[in-house]
Amino acid sequence: MPKNYIKALKRTIKSAKFEFKCHLCCIVGFVKSKIVFNSKAINKLEIGLGQSIKKKNFISSDLSLSTDFPYDLRLGLPFPDNSINVIYAEHVLEHFSYKDLMNLIRDCYRVLKPHGVFSVAVPDASIYLRAYYNNDNSDFDYKEFCRYEFGLTYKSRIDFVNYIFYMDGHHQHMFDEDSLLTVLKEGGFRQARMRNFDPALDQVARQYESIYAEGVK
Repeated sequence: MPKNYIKALKRTIKSAKFEFKCHLCCIVGFVKSKIVFNSKAINKLEIGLGQSIKKKNFISSDLSLSTDFPYDLRLGLPFPDNSINVIYAEHVLEHFSYKDLMNLIRDCYRVLKPHGVFSVAVPDASIYLRAYYNNDNSDFDYKEFCRYEFGLTYKSRIDFVNYIFYMDGHHQHMFDEDSLLTVLKEGGFRQARMRNFDPALDQVARQYESIYAEGVK
């Protein structure tokens, strides 16, 4: 059997396993939200936790059965309307296509209580665009700003852009300050503003490349 066919078959099986995981997480998260979630409590939620350490007094939701409320965030959140006080997302929004991004932001707005806060941190794409536009490849410290290794050589300035915009296929949408506020407002948050780094929420290790904002319902 041709090698290319075997590779394609493996990709199909891998995709099927991923979709099964998505459905399983959604079922588990939805059932748990109906059984154990208390909408009247002070609920602080972190979405897209990934490999980060869970924050004290926060519940979590991500595409992982190890989180408190597993869910496919492309489909929103498993919680009822007006049930969450704070939602936090650090380096999460850039992993969604624009359509799924807006669906998630609108659902965050839905589940937040009145005056609830959606606090976010995302990579600042303008750092890498300025590096492409302004530098001759000699005075931009790519080792400082391009720390994730996935094979780029940085022999061409366009690799600075490839780094942050694609991140080896993980990134699907990029932000600067203006666009971050724009998507928050389009998602329903009329009170959207930039904020400073918050050591109680944000990881110091990501501060060098991040911008921060919050929307208030």
